[in-house]
Amino acid sequence: MLHEFWHRPAWVTASFPVDVYEDKDVLVIRAELPGMVKDDIDISFEGDLITIKADKKVEKLEGITAYTCERYYGTLSRTLSLPFPVDTDKVSATFDNGLLEVRLPKAEEAKAKRISIK
Repeated sequence: MLHEFWHRPAWVTASFPVDVYEDKDVLVIRAELPGMVKDDIDISFEGDLITIKADKKVEKLEGITAYTCERYYGTLSRTLSLPFPVDTDKVSATFDNGLLEVRLPKAEEAKAKRISIK
């Protein structure tokens, strides 16, 4: 049994650290999600925003007395503004050892073009 003082309200949503950088014509987002499994992670787009959500389930431990519980359980969420239009049909994501990597290729209209003068 865990004293109520240590419980977080259900409405509290935590965040997680990310790195965002451009590599050639691809925006790369790397997010640390330790303890997660890929089926608990959701990636969605709306306009120029990308949202990454993960839901860590509470471990059910019967018949124990917990004195300290510092690991987070619940919903983690992060919404980022994309610096340029991306080709959402070519977005790829991998998840390995707690690290999510999302690769977002630039949309053709966002790529720099050289215009020749006639």
